[in-house]
Amino acid sequence: MIVGSKFYKLAETGSTNDYIKQILRHAPEGTVVIADTQTSGKGRKGRSWYSPEGGLWMSVLLKHNQNCMVSLIAGVAICEALTQYDIDAKIKWPNDILLNSRKIAGILPEVVDEKVILGVGINLNVREFPDDLKAKASSIFIETRKHLDPQTFYHHLCKSLDVYYGLLRKEEVDTLLSKWREHTLMRGRDVSIELPDRLVVGKVLDIDRQGALIVMRADYGIEHIIAGDCRLLN
Repeated sequence: MIVGSKFYKLAETGSTNDYIKQILRHAPEGTVVIADTQTSGKGRKGRSWYSPEGGLWMSVLLKHNQNCMVSLIAGVAICEALTQYDIDAKIKWPNDILLNSRKIAGILPEVVDEKVILGVGINLNVREFPDDLKAKASSIFIETRKHLDPQTFYHHLCKSLDVYYGLLRKEEVDTLLSKWREHTLMRGRDVSIELPDRLVVGKVLDIDRQGALIVMRADYGIEHIIAGDCRLLN
């Protein structure tokens, strides 16, 4: 088993991703850092991530520099781990996990020295959120009234992530894409995706072998989009 081959458990840290950066030179592949709380949790595009007690805040070091595919397998692994509790979460491209249409988890891959530091934040048992997050953020406990033991869930997640990372290393992309399709809510949805230079509006057809979202615009042109801020329109 690669994921979790070395394990650091912290009561508190600024960011588990940043902690791995500090030990990167000596950390073996599969190193996991987990914290009870983060004081400077990180989201996409420099946004902060609310990380109180009650969540699972972790980062994994992987020797694979295709961060889009690493995000894909992380989303699949989270959803698969939650099926152990009869929880049907869904992947919202590119980096969110939703339950009852509300965000319960996020994924942050960062490429450093041709490796990926995969950050995962899961709102397991968080009971409340700041006012500016209440409209879109939630937790597994709030949505299901199930209290998930963090250590048990961590083991489910590591096992699942290790399986799908193994498939990625063996380049079994078709199997991974099939699993993504099983757990995503994106296919057939109308979306608007904000890119650095323009806005793309269209219908999601699928995902390609590089992890890019395939979108058909109103003029029937096809876009393959690696990353962007995505809003569901229906």
